[in-house]
Amino acid sequence: FKQKTAYEIMPSLVGSVFKPVLAAAALEAGEGDFTRECPGYDALNGQVYRCAGSVPHGLVGLDGALEKSCNGYFIRLGQALGADAVRAMAEQLGFGQAIPLTDALHTAAGVLPEREALASSGAYANFCFGQGELLASPLQVAAMMNTIACGGICRTPLLLETTLDETTGAPLTALSHVRSRRVLTKRTAAALQALLAGVVAGGTGHEAALPGQTAAGKTGTAQTGQFSGGTELKNYWFAGFVPAEQPRYTIVVLQDTQAEPAFSSAAIFARVAAGLEILAP
Repeated sequence: FKQKTAYEIMPSLVGSVFKPVLAAAALEAGEGDFTRECPGYDALNGQVYRCAGSVPHGLVGLDGALEKSCNGYFIRLGQALGADAVRAMAEQLGFGQAIPLTDALHTAAGVLPEREALASSGAYANFCFGQGELLASPLQVAAMMNTIACGGICRTPLLLETTLDETTGAPLTALSHVRSRRVLTKRTAAALQALLAGVVAGGTGHEAALPGQTAAGKTGTAQTGQFSGGTELKNYWFAGFVPAEQPRYTIVVLQDTQAEPAFSSAAIFARVAAGLEILAP
């Protein structure tokens, strides 16, 4: 560590795992009852934004939009909230900010688009479902999901606890970390916990379910614009926590720049969570 001044956990394209940020902004603004009729796409200023497979979702509210990961819903919700409110919530949840590990080590900050960039309707539409310029590391996504799991309290992820004597291994100096801070009200966090539990119970994250145990989280598939053999490589995410009530573990799975992964990220989440339950005292 002596010769390093920075350590970068590289940021990635995020996709729909970002949608809980908009859900949080909506609940904090009293817009949790927002609904939209989804025909499978959204047309905005001559640009068409499609839901996965162009599948119509019908009339959806916040719960159904998260469970089905409806892009059009979140575009329209973002318009109702305004770019400043959505970007501010993303910033409060840690996007666009490096996470300090020690005084000399930190993660990459990723990219949170500036307000000027989000003035473009196309850029803002993409931002609302986690595409475009937005980049984040798995650690930042974990911090966001952990805030929801912890009842709205944001705690900087702790990776390094102390320095050690190189010869004896004895602990030397405990490392200081940013204190916790409230980002969401308890009511908003509880609502988000229930909404994300619905994503696992009956939505796109159903493969994250564990036998005899509840779980909550959000799927994400980010288009990278990179191709291999004519197939676009994508980032496949699942971020969540277990149990859904009184969470013990926050887990983030990212399979980046993959064509067709052997297992979904939600299924990998379930296997990791099951392993942690076995190891738990």
